[in-house]
Amino acid sequence: MGQILNSTARPRSLRWAGAAAVGVMLLGGVLWLALRPGAAPAAAAPAVGFRIAASAIGNPEKISKELQTAGPLGYAIHLGVFQRELARDGFRFDGVVGFQRTAAALLGMMSGQAELASTGDSPAVLSRARGEQQRALYVTPPSDTQSGFWVVGRKGGPATLDALGGKRVGLLFGSTFDYAFQTAAQGLNLKDVAYTQLPSSAALPALQNDQLDAYVTSAAVAKLWVDRYGLTLVGKLGDVPATGRTVSVISARADFLAANPRFAAAFWRGLKAGIDAIRKDPEAYYRWSADSTGYPLDVVRATSSIDFEDRPISDAGAEALKKLLAFRVEHQVAQAAFSVDDWVVRQ
Repeated sequence: MGQILNSTARPRSLRWAGAAAVGVMLLGGVLWLALRPGAAPAAAAPAVGFRIAASAIGNPEKISKELQTAGPLGYAIHLGVFQRELARDGFRFDGVVGFQRTAAALLGMMSGQAELASTGDSPAVLSRARGEQQRALYVTPPSDTQSGFWVVGRKGGPATLDALGGKRVGLLFGSTFDYAFQTAAQGLNLKDVAYTQLPSSAALPALQNDQLDAYVTSAAVAKLWVDRYGLTLVGKLGDVPATGRTVSVISARADFLAANPRFAAAFWRGLKAGIDAIRKDPEAYYRWSADSTGYPLDVVRATSSIDFEDRPISDAGAEALKKLLAFRVEHQVAQAAFSVDDWVVRQ
């Protein structure tokens, strides 16, 4: 029996040896094909380009790296760290598409002019409530800087927030300013406020000519108008307990995220690089903000928040979005409710 086993083992071992020899020859052939002179290297996959829609000065049809967005995203782009982080995963930043309002930036994103949009919370929530297929990539903590939005008034006009009942108040309907003031007005029990839809460029002359009693705007704009033109600081909405807390949102088209599952993590790395740079040297960030926005440096220091979190979706920010959505649905401004938890992209 031992001889029979030995006699059958020899041919089997020879067969394995032959197969191994053939394998080596094939491997050698593959290596030779790959390394032979003149062999073309494997082509790298092309980078996936993307654009960011934002409220910026410039032609909405123009794509330019000179158009800037604010905050840590804008700073990361300015430093180049955002582009480098995205390039590591095969993405190419193709610039900012500028719009006059953030609501228009969202419409531009959904129409294919951009893949992302940097906006306030109300436009982003109302967009999703309309059924537009976009997801929230980044949600900031609620901003408490200098008590949030300010209300600036004409000279000789109302001097306090609770004196605005029956007065003419300008704001942008459906905006974050609108939400903040509406919740504050509800808490102050203001009656018969006459609302006027006005951009800030039209609001300043209206206040100066006594055609408007008050205007709701950012702390930076309000402080500039008070300091430079002698207008009245009526009040800071954040000082009213009932005022809805507001956040900023960066959203992306759902189809773009589905086609590029690595993008969300790469985007956060790029944005986080900007946050880290701000924490390392806040003064450099303030100087850049002043240069890029045209606001005086002292105004930027007083009104810019650098309270960032180490994650893309702030829990407090998500809760603020839920309250905003409920308020908009209750007042029949939002078309339908939706799950904020499903909307945000958590990592």
